[in-house]
Amino acid sequence: MKGKDMTKKISLVLCLFLLCGCATAMVANLTKHREHYVPSGDSNFGLIYFYRESEFTGSLRTVYINVDGKRRGALNSGTYFVYETTPGEHVASVENWLGEDSSRTIHVETGKNYYIKGGVKMGLWDAVPFLNFVAREEGEGAIKDLNYATMKEKDLREK
Repeated sequence: MKGKDMTKKISLVLCLFLLCGCATAMVANLTKHREHYVPSGDSNFGLIYFYRESEFTGSLRTVYINVDGKRRGALNSGTYFVYETTPGEHVASVENWLGEDSSRTIHVETGKNYYIKGGVKMGLWDAVPFLNFVAREEGEGAIKDLNYATMKEKDLREK
């Protein structure tokens, strides 16, 4: 009887370790700003607003955003950031630990604003990040309720 009890206890401890490991949060340490983003006024750039609405599903995962192969920011649940970029064609993508291609090509024009919604959808083993273009009206409406948050310079790196 003692052997069975010990086996049950060991099994229970192993299951707890497994569950705790799966529940580890992977949320970026972003700097939240009190005010919303205010454009610099330099009309030689286009602005890309990346945002992620506040949702419970996948909220413990950060979506890291790359533009032209370099990390430019991150999205936690309920946050947005703005990337000022030169006119021309740019490729936005997420760092995807499952290897699925989620890149989006955008042609940026001087003085225009673009909105890209990021998030995660739940997969079989893990949360899968995504990016989708949205209409200006939808993007503007969404970011009003979100926190403007930026990454620390040391966390911005090439992927």
